[in-house]
Amino acid sequence: MCGISGFYNPRKSTEQSYKTIKNMLNAIVHRGPDDYGIWQHAGLTLGHRRLSIHDLTVAGHQPMQSHDKRFTIVFNGEIYNFEELRAELNITNWQGRSDTEVMLAAISQWGINIALEKFNGMFAFALWDERDKTLILARDRFGEKPLYYYHHNGVFSFASEIKSLEADFDLELKIDRSALTHQLETSYIPAPLSIYTNIKKLPPGCILRFSASASASVESYWDLASNIQSAKKNLFSCENEAIETLEITLKKAVKLRMAADVPLGGFLSGGVDSSLILALMQKQSDKPVNSFSIGFDVPGYNEAEYAKEVASYLGTNHHEQYLSPKDALEIIPKLGAMFDEPFSDASQIPTYLVSAMAKKHVTVCLSGDGGDELFSGYKRYLAIPELWGKIERIPCKSTFTRILRNTPVSVLEKLFFFLKPFAERYGRAGALGPKVKRFGEWLQAQNIDELYLLSMKHWKNADSLIIGGSHSGIWSPKANCLDSQLEGMMYQDSIAYLPGDILTKVDRTAMSVSLEGRIPLLDPNVAEVAWRMPISMKQKGKCGKWALKQVLYKYLPKEMMDRPKMGFGVPIHHWLKVELREWACDLLSENRLSKQGLYHPKLITEKLTKHLTGEENNAAHLWDVLMVQAWLDASPKRVGRL
Repeated sequence: MCGISGFYNPRKSTEQSYKTIKNMLNAIVHRGPDDYGIWQHAGLTLGHRRLSIHDLTVAGHQPMQSHDKRFTIVFNGEIYNFEELRAELNITNWQGRSDTEVMLAAISQWGINIALEKFNGMFAFALWDERDKTLILARDRFGEKPLYYYHHNGVFSFASEIKSLEADFDLELKIDRSALTHQLETSYIPAPLSIYTNIKKLPPGCILRFSASASASVESYWDLASNIQSAKKNLFSCENEAIETLEITLKKAVKLRMAADVPLGGFLSGGVDSSLILALMQKQSDKPVNSFSIGFDVPGYNEAEYAKEVASYLGTNHHEQYLSPKDALEIIPKLGAMFDEPFSDASQIPTYLVSAMAKKHVTVCLSGDGGDELFSGYKRYLAIPELWGKIERIPCKSTFTRILRNTPVSVLEKLFFFLKPFAERYGRAGALGPKVKRFGEWLQAQNIDELYLLSMKHWKNADSLIIGGSHSGIWSPKANCLDSQLEGMMYQDSIAYLPGDILTKVDRTAMSVSLEGRIPLLDPNVAEVAWRMPISMKQKGKCGKWALKQVLYKYLPKEMMDRPKMGFGVPIHHWLKVELREWACDLLSENRLSKQGLYHPKLITEKLTKHLTGEENNAAHLWDVLMVQAWLDASPKRVGRL
C-alpha cells in the first residue's frame, strides 16, 4: 500500500519538476511514510511513497524498472497472487520478493491486458512504456484503490489523492458545481467526476493511455455486467455445492490477504460479513488474530457487545473503543483534509477511529466490505420491491404526497403508528414520523428503478440548491439487462455506491493513519461464485445473504448471529442537536453561506431549523453540506476556486 503521483509537463525544467513532485509526494506522506522515490525522463516525472508490506528491503523500492528497462512503474496496492504468478513466469534472475517486480515481469512477458486479467488484487498504477512512448494508468476491478488524473492544456498529471494534485500550483483547478449536486444527493461524487472540473477519477476496471502525440483515451479491461452474464451461464443448481464452493473460495481469498511481512488483524462489527472474515482468519492462523471494534453509548447504534461476543467465541485478541460526542468533535476538523473531496457518509467517523486504534497494533487489517452488494444484504433489497408493490396501488399519489409533506412529523407519528413494525424491519429503530414523511417523497417514483434512486438520495432538489449546479443520472442502463430488478439494484450498488462511498471511506480513513485495508469478499473469484448463485440462494423469505450465513454457521453458532442487521450507523441526528450544535450553526449560518455564493441559503437554514426543533430529522441533509464546508475550510485556496 502506497501513494503515487506523477506528471508530463514539458514546460517545466528538471529542477522545477523535481520540486513539484516532492510537494506532491509530501501531500500524501501518510500513504507511504517508510520511503519515497522519484524518476524523471524527457518531461515525465514519476513519484512514489512507500508503506512497506512485502519485501521490506530496498529491492522493493519504487519507481521500479523492468529487467529489460522498457517499463517503469509506480504502484499502489497489493497483487495477492504474485507468488503464483512468479512461479508461472519463466524467470530466474529475480532481484527481490516484491509483488511490484512480478507485475513488471508479467507485463513484459504477457502484455498489459493479459497481465491485468491475471492480477488478483487491489491496485492503481502508472506505467511508462519506453518503447511505445506511452503512459498507462490502470485501476483494480472494483475500485479499492483510488486514482485521479488531470489533462488540460498539454499537461497530464495523476495521483492517488486530489490533495497531491493540488500541490502542483501550475494546475488550473475550478470547483465543479455539478459534481457537488451528486455529493448532496448521495454523500459522494461518482466516477469519473471529481470536485474539480479538470480532474477525473479513473473508473474501476479501466485503463488509460496517454502519449504526448495523442490525447488520453480510457477503455474498460474488466466489465462487471459482462462477468455477471458469463457467471450466470454456469449457475449452481445444488445449494450444498454452492455453499461448499463459496467456503473454499472465500477461505483462499482470506488466506491470500493474510500474507504480509508486517503484523495484521481484522475489523469486527459483529455482523455477518466481518464475523465470517475474522472466523476464517482465525481458522488459518496458529495464534490469536487481532480484532478491532468501535461502540456507541447510544441505544440502537451499538454493535460492540455483539462483536465482543464473537471475538470471545473465536478466541481472538480483541480491542474495542467506545465513541463519545467528544471524540467526534476532535475528529471532525480532520475530515476535510482526510477526504480530499467532499464526502459525507457519517460512518467515516467510527471507521477512522477503528483504523487509528488498529494502527497501534498492526499495519494490515482485513474487513468484511462487499458482502451486501454480492450476496443481497442491504435491507433496501427487501424493502423496495415490497414498497413498490404498495405504492402502485395508491390512488392520487400527488395529493397524498402533498398532505404528507405539509403535515408535522409529530402528527404523522400518531396517525401512522401501525406502520412502525414495517419501518423497523427495513430501517434503523427510531421515530416513525420522519420515515413517513420520506415515504411521501418516494411516492413520486414512476417505477421501481426510480424508487431505488430516490431511496438513495438525501437532497431531492440538489440541482436547485447549488447556484449554477446541474444534475445527470447515475443509473447504468446495463442494470436493466439483468434477470431481475433485485439484481439490477445489486449491480448498480456495485458500480456506484461500493466504489464511491464504501471503498472511498475505507481507503481514506485507513491510509490517513498509514494502515492497509484488505477486502477478501471483493476477490474476483468470490465475486464469480456469488453471481453463479441464483437469487433463491441469496434471499430466502425475509433473510438476505442466505448462502454467506450458511458458511458462517460452520464457524459461529446460529443463535449468536441471528439478529437484525444494524449497519455502521452514527447518531449524528442527536449530536447535531446537542454536542455539535454550535459547530453546525456556525458553518451553516445564512451570512456565511450567502458570502460563499455556492448555495441558496434559505433551503439549508430551513432544514437546520426544523432539525434543531425536532420537527424533522435532517441529519443526512445537513451533514452533506457540513462536509462541504469542512472541506473548504481545510485549505484556504479551495474557497478561491469556487
